[in-house]
Amino acid sequence: MSSVAAPSAAESRKLGDGASATRRLAAILLMDVAGYSRLISEDESATLKALKGHLKELIRPEIAQHDGRVVKTTGDGVLAEFSSAVQAVTCALEIQRQMIERNAATPAPRRLEFRIGVNLAEVVFEDGDVFGDGVNVAARLENLANPNGVCVSDDVYRHVRGKVRSEFEDLGAQTLKGIAEQVRVFRTKSAVGDATVEHRPAKDTSRSRSLSQIPWVAVLPFDNLSGDPEQGYFSDGITNDLITDLSKFSELAVIASHSVFTYKGKSARIEDVARELGVRYVVEGSVQRSGDTVRINVQLIEAATGVHLWSDRYKRPLVDLFTLCDEIIDRLVATLVARVEMSERERVMRKPIESLEAYDHCLRGRELWWLWEENANRTAQEHFRKAIELDPSFALAYRSLSYVLIQAGCAGWASSAQAVVEEGRDLAERAVALGPADFENYGQLGFACLYSRDFDRSLECYRKAVALNPNSPDLLADMADALVHVGKTAEGVAMIQQAKQLNPLASDWYDWVIGIAAFFDGRYEEALDALNRVGNTSSFLRCDLAATYVRLGRMEEARATAEDILRDQPNYRISSALLTPFKNPKVTQGFVADLKLAGLPE
Repeated sequence: MSSVAAPSAAESRKLGDGASATRRLAAILLMDVAGYSRLISEDESATLKALKGHLKELIRPEIAQHDGRVVKTTGDGVLAEFSSAVQAVTCALEIQRQMIERNAATPAPRRLEFRIGVNLAEVVFEDGDVFGDGVNVAARLENLANPNGVCVSDDVYRHVRGKVRSEFEDLGAQTLKGIAEQVRVFRTKSAVGDATVEHRPAKDTSRSRSLSQIPWVAVLPFDNLSGDPEQGYFSDGITNDLITDLSKFSELAVIASHSVFTYKGKSARIEDVARELGVRYVVEGSVQRSGDTVRINVQLIEAATGVHLWSDRYKRPLVDLFTLCDEIIDRLVATLVARVEMSERERVMRKPIESLEAYDHCLRGRELWWLWEENANRTAQEHFRKAIELDPSFALAYRSLSYVLIQAGCAGWASSAQAVVEEGRDLAERAVALGPADFENYGQLGFACLYSRDFDRSLECYRKAVALNPNSPDLLADMADALVHVGKTAEGVAMIQQAKQLNPLASDWYDWVIGIAAFFDGRYEEALDALNRVGNTSSFLRCDLAATYVRLGRMEEARATAEDILRDQPNYRISSALLTPFKNPKVTQGFVADLKLAGLPE
């Protein structure tokens, strides 16, 4: 039981009646010492001395370093508040990691081992103290934590998943003492130090804060240009929705809304904002409602250079406000994520190879896999294996290696297509185990299952991924591909069109899916047109083109395409490469027959 007690809801309302009371959203961290009463009874002097040392040398500095504030300490308990859930959990994990190191030389019975709970809620601030049910929930979470462990609520978990280097187990909905509604709880799987000692996030010295390698983004409050202050809620809503949906992408870290809203109405230089928030990218925009029309301007800025990486303008009739907001937010999110990823790859490609970290190796590898070229694929594999060597808990590296291995099998570059599919599936399973809340891990497992011909599992994984994040156009395109291959072409085409609408920067491989769908449905001219729009010269694509030419009776072009494949890959054999994985065996048999007619050896 924590020594920092929180008042009841009724007491909180009473305490919040004063003029000095304010309410705001905050991440509340509560911690206490496991077995504190026993330690005090055995050696009060030594226990108090050790506790004071930890507070002075570790706990208070770490909380301050992560932009938190110690509200109070009582006995063995500490109550702190943060404006960011990511910062609160990162701080908790770092305290636990260092406590394990500090305890290493202390006999086990005399070690001070903390339990930490973190909750995100609207709480009452009055006279420097914090009150409310949100504090109570944090106290209950603390009680559920293991020694050296951390427990968080589902609200916190949604903000931090994929952004902190620790695995959490889902304890399900818990009935907490004194809390009316059940709370879903997540707990670190093992002593935090065991999982994170080797993977401590890098330091950003400009803010003295602990950050992961992934890019941080701040979405500044959109300006209300409507001329009516009452319309401010609309621009604020756009800002909040954009922050919420961007946070679903594990390869971005997004500053929480209550932090960025401190800049609302202020004229601040982008470089100052970026330095103060510790971000690499800043999004800013404006909203103007005029009569039956709404105009939204948005731009993405690279903070270090001040370069405007992307901008767009939306003008829409104001028919259904909520539908309009959803449409614009979905497109904004998809485009912003794609543009940040492009910028990150460009940035990493300029770095010397010897200075690359795990995340950098992943970006280098991802830049290469788009080439669909054998040597590039081999080098990409090396980058992903190096990333895993540097960081064995990095799910992105596992799922990326899974993809390029299967890619090698599809293109006929692997000595055994079956072996790379099996390894690729194992790697994707590992990625899901490391990051079960990351939609991209489930998406890659869906891809691996598709090529291992486990069609039901493939669609199941894709559905889980889309449930986690329905705003990723690449994910929708991948699921569309799976739907087409199992024969659900109409559903697949509808989904790929949705992906293209979401992302105006859409890759041309989206047309590959449209081409396969048209081939499956017997619309061969449409299939040929779509496949020719794909800027890809791999044998995998050229097999699809060769089969399409055969169906159209254009045998000269079919044979020329097959000759191109054999010129580049003299050892290519139909039986040794992964082919387009149609679920219907008759479709697959017909496809193989087409390739033989085109002149490819079995």
